[in-house]
Amino acid sequence: MNVLEVKNVCKKYSSIKKVNTIALKNINLTLENNEFLGIMGTSGSGKTTLLNVASGIDKCDEGEINIWDNNICKMKKNELSVFRRNNIGMVFQDFNLLSSLTVKENIMVPLILDKKYEIMEGDIVNKFANMLDIDEIMEKYPYEISGGQQQRVAICRAIINNPKIIFADEPTGNIDSKSAEKVLSYFELLHDECNASILMVTHDPFSASYCDRVVFLQDGSIIKEIRKQGDKVKFLNNIMEVLQEFNTIKFKNGANYEKSII
Repeated sequence: MNVLEVKNVCKKYSSIKKVNTIALKNINLTLENNEFLGIMGTSGSGKTTLLNVASGIDKCDEGEINIWDNNICKMKKNELSVFRRNNIGMVFQDFNLLSSLTVKENIMVPLILDKKYEIMEGDIVNKFANMLDIDEIMEKYPYEISGGQQQRVAICRAIINNPKIIFADEPTGNIDSKSAEKVLSYFELLHDECNASILMVTHDPFSASYCDRVVFLQDGSIIKEIRKQGDKVKFLNNIMEVLQEFNTIKFKNGANYEKSII
């Protein structure tokens, strides 16, 4: 069963000069139950816009987005806000932790907003903290821990409500390579042992190699997708080949464009 279905989605932005920029063009995409999906593309390709509309952060101009057969495009603002809290977990590049709260309090923010005090009093917070190796820093504040630890706190906060989908926007973008590898291993753990469905936007081929499938965007359109066959090393090589292929195509297009001007 598909957890997420994006059907014929279009998104455009208007500038001050009333010039329309098309960010997404008739996007059709699915995320299967317990699938780890990667979205790749260069800056400006539309990958973050796709994540934003798919997760309900932003509205699409055309099309339909279903999460467990719930069309979020038809939801009113308050209804969508409640739906997102109960069904979606978000992990951002900048962590978005509250500096005035301890690690444990940051993790419990979604539970506090939904008044799920029975969960707060149970073992679920400690269970996830142990899984993500942050149980020893629960009483510390975000400024007292490393970037990698902050991202793991953000992941813990994202899964505390047992969401249908975890959306991650460049989750390794602000941490060093060693911490990034550890964070990715925890995403893999959530996928393998907690049956989490994950959609991750990344520009990093190494991060994408942890996924089951990778979709490539260019100029707001899906241009290719590949599935993992074999181990991470083989998949990483496949991803690199695709990126090299499209870099070459982009260069050729640019060369042709320059030639037409001349």
